[in-house]
Amino acid sequence: MQDAWSSHEVWVFECLNCTTTWDEELDVRHYGDGHGNAAVIYERGGQPCTTPWVDRSCPNCQSQNVKALSAAKGRHTEAPKVRSGSDVAMVFHLRRMHAW
Repeated sequence: MQDAWSSHEVWVFECLNCTTTWDEELDVRHYGDGHGNAAVIYERGGQPCTTPWVDRSCPNCQSQNVKALSAAKGRHTEAPKVRSGSDVAMVFHLRRMHAW
């Protein structure tokens, strides 16, 4: 039996040369074979791509000295509104699965 699920991630990139920042949205497909083996495929615009932290260059100065941060750790925004109890239970469940 094969387990498969998808997630949508936003990554924030910062050029350490010219301090330009930009975001990229990626679809992430996770596959598991039920025996502990897993594979992750990143897609941008429906096309497979490399992982967010590999082989990026700044669109402004073309430097490859770029730092990648997941959006949750990247930019600081205001806290989201409090949700109902069922959503909070789902978040804790996902954290226990290391999916969040």
